[in-house]
Parts: sequence; C-alpha cells; structure tokens
Amino acid sequence: MVDPGETPGKSEVWEEIGAADTEVSLPEEEEEEETVDEGKKNRKPGDFKVVGYYPSWTADGLDYVNCDVLTHVCYAFAIPKADGTLRPLENPDTARALIKKAHKKGVLVLLSVGGWSYNDVPLEGVFMEATATKAKRKKLADSIVAMCEKYGFDGADMDWEHPRADGTSKKQYEALMLSLSKRLHKKDKLLTAAVLSGATADGNIYYDAAAHTDAVLEAVDFINVMAYDGGEGERHSSYQFAKDCGKYWKKTRGLPAEKVVLGVPFYARPGWADYGTLVESVPGAHKKDHVTYNGTEVWYNGTKTIAKKTKYARENLGGIMIWDLTKDSKKKSRSLLETIRKNL
Repeated sequence: MVDPGETPGKSEVWEEIGAADTEVSLPEEEEEEETVDEGKKNRKPGDFKVVGYYPSWTADGLDYVNCDVLTHVCYAFAIPKADGTLRPLENPDTARALIKKAHKKGVLVLLSVGGWSYNDVPLEGVFMEATATKAKRKKLADSIVAMCEKYGFDGADMDWEHPRADGTSKKQYEALMLSLSKRLHKKDKLLTAAVLSGATADGNIYYDAAAHTDAVLEAVDFINVMAYDGGEGERHSSYQFAKDCGKYWKKTRGLPAEKVVLGVPFYARPGWADYGTLVESVPGAHKKDHVTYNGTEVWYNGTKTIAKKTKYARENLGGIMIWDLTKDSKKKSRSLLETIRKNL
C-alpha cells in the first residue's frame, strides 16, 4: 500500500526482494476454485467481508465510503516511531466522522498501522527498531491499543510492509502480533493484518510470505491479501494472480476460507493513476483493463475483472478488500465498489 510520501512510479514496493533463489511454484491442482466452496453453504450472507481502506491524508472523501456495501473500513495510517510510540493521527476529525458514519450502519472501523513509507522513508526499518526489544514491543502494542480507544476504533489492522522470512524480523513481528492479539481481543476488538500476496505474478511462492507465521495467522481475525503490485503493466493485478494468491493462503497455508480477504486495486500501473481519473479521461475505460493514458499504456481492474474477482472471492474466500476507496469513480454506472455490491 502506498502513502502520499512516495513518488508515483518510483516506489519499489513489490520487487521480489525476498523471492527464493530457486523458483518454487504453487502446487498444481484442478480448477476447483471456479466452483462454490463447500464451506460457503454454511455461511450466513453477512459473513462475507467487504473491507475498504480510507487514506488518512484525504480529509474530504467520506462520500466514497458506502456503508451499505462495506462491512469494515481501515483508516490508514497510524505511523509508528522507532521508540515504540505512534505519531499523532493525521486528520483526526475525519477519523471521528468516519467512525460515526460507519457505526450508524453497523460497519466496523479499524486503525491501520504502518504502510509502505512515511515522507519517502520506508517504514520497515522503523518497525524493526520499534520491536527490537520486549519493552519496545510492549510500548508499541500499548500505543496502538491506546489510539484505538481514544478515537473509538473497533480494532487494529497491522500493515508492516513487510516482515522477512530470514533474520530476526519474523520473530519480532510474531511477538508484536501475539501481544496485540491478547490486548485487543481482551477488549473485544479485532486484529487483522495486511499481508503479502503470497504468490508472484508468475505463479511462484513469494518467499517472505512465510514471515507471517502460523502463530500470527491463528492470532488474527482475518488477513487482507495485497493481491496487486505484482509488477508493472499486465503483471499488476490479473485475475489469475488473484487466484494464485487465494490458493497460497487458503491451500498452501491452510487458512480457513473466512479468514482470507482478497485485495483488489482501484488504481493503475505504471503511473499510479486513480481508476476514477482514468474512466473520466478515457471513454469506455471502465469496460477494459488497460488503456493509453497520458501517452502511456496502463493496466488496472475494470468492472468486468472486479466482478469476476468478487465472484471468485464470494465462492471461495472470506471477503474482498479495496485499496483505496477514494480512487473509485463517483459515477454509479462505472463505480468499482458498486460493481462489487452487484456481485455479492
């Protein structure tokens, strides 16, 4: 996930930094994902989650938050400091207004902690420092819980991008998450996590996804799978990539379907243009997945692909997640959130 401090097109968010030296492919299996998951027969309609991220730097975008469709909203981001505290929340009045609006409709609002960077500085190193000792981890967990209680958030969404499978990173992340789980669940609040795609755009296993240990996956209420930024162009977020990501977390890692929430992008690559901007600028763009915009061919998810991904998630996983709500089109006939609603 990208914050406003990044220069569009310059971020190396999803380079395969942690990819294994030897390519490891996801196991071949029959295309059973196209059929209805047996577990779905026992689910209530309201069990399917629609999670939307709302960027804290947008003070006037609450019209994008359709609480008749969404079940959860993540207010992104609370920014950690190396000493284990959090920076003051950006646009706190917007956060309060969002919580008030959501709660009127029974929608839960989570405080999302982290993001890729802050003021152009990647936050991975900050997380490492902030969790380097037991005392710092306690301070960070206490700070997150305190901010949740101060504003009335219904829980926290951890967006450490990203813990590594090698070195001490994995253990520090696990210790923080287990501590947060105890604190938040004791207060009847949720803990979720934004996690790596799990698969690469080529269908191989993303090595560092293993840093989200089985203990962490057991401790969280659900995960938000960042099944986008697989690369530039058509590698960005294809339908097959989404299926491979779902397969990794559900089949390879053994998570129950209801804990896997599939992320979809409301923006294009290269260039990071908002979907809403694209469809206003290029006639018929909502019906496509790539167009030429400002002289560059860009790839994104149009209404047909979002409908297809929603159907896949509805039949096989526990929900669908959006980064981010404010990048949608305001025209109902072109809106991706409205497309999701129609396919629930």
